[in-house]
Amino acid sequence: MIFEDIFEPVEVISHFKNGQIRPLRFKWNGRVYKVHRVDGHWSSSQGYNRQFHFSVMADTSDRFELLFNSANFDWQLARVCLDG
Repeated sequence: MIFEDIFEPVEVISHFKNGQIRPLRFKWNGRVYKVHRVDGHWSSSQGYNRQFHFSVMADTSDRFELLFNSANFDWQLARVCLDG
């Protein structure tokens, strides 16, 4: 699998509950992707801010890394691997 760095802003519908974040759908390049599975998640620090990373599989065989920035509540599509 080869991932390509993207780092573009995306719109994400997510679920926040009990301090946990779960991305459900996101829109990239005019297309809506439904998150089929979250394969992994981790966080990193950027100064005083936390960034939350999610490795997800869409309803296709494509894989994505979504990035949530807690400082400004923005989402980015960090990386993509099309066709698994």
